[in-house]
Amino acid sequence: MMKKRLTCLLALALCALLLCGCVRGGALPADAEAKPVLSSADSAPDPADDPFGREGESEMRIEALERQDEIPRFSEMSYERPDLAELDAMIAEAEEAMNGGADYASVEPLLDDCFLFYYHYDTMCTLADIRSCLDLSDEYYAEEYLWCMENYALIDQAMDGLYYACAASPLAAELEENYFWEGFCEQYSDESQSMYTDETVALMQEESNLISEYRALSAEPVVEFRGSEEALDELLDRLTGSAYNEAVTAYYTQYNERYADVFIRLVSVREQLAAALGYDSYEQMQYLYGYGRDYTPEQAEGYLQDIKTYMVPLYQRLADSTIPYQVWYSELDEATLRDILRQAVSDFGGSVAEAYDFMLRYELCDLTSSSRKVNMSFETYLSDYEAPFLFVNADGTNEDILTFAHEFGHYSDAYVNLNAYETVDLAEVYSQAMEYLVLSRLDEQLDEDEVDNLAKIKMIDTVEMYISQASYAEFEHQVYALGADNLSAEVLNDISRQVAKDYGYYNRYYDEFYSLSWVDIPHYFEQAFYIVSYPISNDLAMQIFALEREDPGAGMQRYLDNLERDFSGMMGLVDAGGFDSPFAPGRVEAIAATAREILGL
Repeated sequence: MMKKRLTCLLALALCALLLCGCVRGGALPADAEAKPVLSSADSAPDPADDPFGREGESEMRIEALERQDEIPRFSEMSYERPDLAELDAMIAEAEEAMNGGADYASVEPLLDDCFLFYYHYDTMCTLADIRSCLDLSDEYYAEEYLWCMENYALIDQAMDGLYYACAASPLAAELEENYFWEGFCEQYSDESQSMYTDETVALMQEESNLISEYRALSAEPVVEFRGSEEALDELLDRLTGSAYNEAVTAYYTQYNERYADVFIRLVSVREQLAAALGYDSYEQMQYLYGYGRDYTPEQAEGYLQDIKTYMVPLYQRLADSTIPYQVWYSELDEATLRDILRQAVSDFGGSVAEAYDFMLRYELCDLTSSSRKVNMSFETYLSDYEAPFLFVNADGTNEDILTFAHEFGHYSDAYVNLNAYETVDLAEVYSQAMEYLVLSRLDEQLDEDEVDNLAKIKMIDTVEMYISQASYAEFEHQVYALGADNLSAEVLNDISRQVAKDYGYYNRYYDEFYSLSWVDIPHYFEQAFYIVSYPISNDLAMQIFALEREDPGAGMQRYLDNLERDFSGMMGLVDAGGFDSPFAPGRVEAIAATAREILGL
C-alpha cells in the first residue's frame, strides 16, 4: 500500500518552484568592506502536514530501508521526460472504477499508480534540475527542467481533481478511513473551492517561466568592458584593483534593467496568484501556505527590529576591528573535505553517520568547485529512491567545511525523516545547528589553531548572516508592500541602498554596488520570503550550540533526540526540545553576547 499521500497539492507545486538554495553574494569591489552575504545553503521542504503521523512515517522508513540496497548510484540514475497522458489515463481508470461499482481492494492499487506517477514526475524534475545546476551551459537539462516546471501546475491540477473525485465517490468513507486521513471527505467536498482553476494554473506556469528566464539571464552573463565583450567570470578572474571594480560596476549597470524587468513581472504574477487564492498579500500567502510557518510576519518584524538594536552595533564594531583580518582561509581539496566531515559525523553515530555513508555510497552529493555550476549550495530529494541529494559549489577553502556541514544537516534531516512535510524554519534549525556542532568534532582532523580559526570564521559568518538576511528580508517586505505597479529599477535600487544603510553595512564609496547588487540574491527570484527563516531558525541552533559549549556532548544529544520527531514546525521543536522561543525577550541580545565572547570583542 502506498504510504505517502498528498495533502496540500498547491503547497507541493509552490515548493517545486523553489529550488532550495542560497548563494554566496555577488562580486565584491576589490577593496570594499565585506558586504554580508548568504552564508550557507538550504532546502525548502514541503510545508504540508503528514496526514499519517509518525506511524505512517515509520512504515515508510521500513520500506525505504528495504529499498536502499536496490537504488542506483546518482550517475546511473536515468532521466526521461514523463508522459503526461499516462497520468490522465491512470486518473480516468481510477475514477471509472470508483464510480462503476468496484470495491476498495480494486481501487487502491489504481490510486497507488497515480501517486507513484506523481512522485516519479517530481523525481524527474529534480534530476533535471540537479544536472542543470551542475552545468549551466547544458541546454538539454535546462530545457527539460523548464518543461517540467511549466507542466507542474497541470500535474497538480489533475491530482487535485482526483482528490475531489475520491471524496464524491461511493467509496469516499472507506477511502477516508483506509487510504487518506481523517477529515478528507469534508476537506474535498466542494470542488468549486479548488485552488486549481484555469487562472491559478496559468499564473503558476507564468511564474515558472519567469524563474527560468531569470536563470537563463544569470547563467553566463557577458559584459561589455573597455571596448570588448567577455564572459563575466573570465573577466573577473583576470582583473584586480580598480579594474575589477570597474568590471563589477559595468556588469551591474548593464544588467540592472533586465533583472528588474524579470523581478517586477514576478512580483506582479505573485500578487495576482495571492489574490486569486484569497490572500490579502503574497507575503501572507507565503507565511501561511507557501512555508506553513507557525509564527506571524509581525513576530518576524519584531525579531528584525531586535537585530537592528543588538546586532547592527556588533556588526559595525566587528567591521571596524582587525578580527576579520586575523582569520585565514586555507586551500582544501574535495577528498580532504569529505574525510573531515566523515570523521566529524562519526561522533554523532546512529542515523547521522548512517546518512553520511549512504550519501557517499550512492554518489548523492557533489562538492566540486566549478564556474559552470550554479553559484549556490542546497539539499534536495529524489522521491523515487527515498534519497536526499547534497549540492555544494565549493570555494576550495576551509570554509567549505561549514557549508558542507550545513547542507549535511539538511541531508540528515531528510534521510531520517524521509523528507517529512514540515516547515522551512524547522529544517534550517537542523542545518545551522550542524555547523556549530561540527566545530566541536574537528580536533582529530585539524590542530587547535585551525579549529579556533574556523570557529571565528563561523562566528563572523553568524553575525554577517543576521545582518544580511535581516536586510534582505526587509528588502522583500518593502518591495511587495509597494506592489508591482509602483516598482521600477530605480525604486528597487533605492530600497537596496536604504536597507544597506539601515543595517549598517553601506559604504558611500561603493554606492553603486550597494544599490545595484540586489540582483545577486536568487531568493528574491526563486524563493520569495524564505530568507527570514535564516536568522529566526538560527536562534534555536545557537541554543544547541550553547548547550554544547556548557557541557560537551549535551548539544549533540539534544540535536539527536529531536531529529526523529513526533512534532511539526519550529515552535513544535521549541516545546518538545525545551528551548526558549526565538521571540522571547532578550534572545537576540543573548546571541550577540555569545558572538562578542567568542570573537573577543
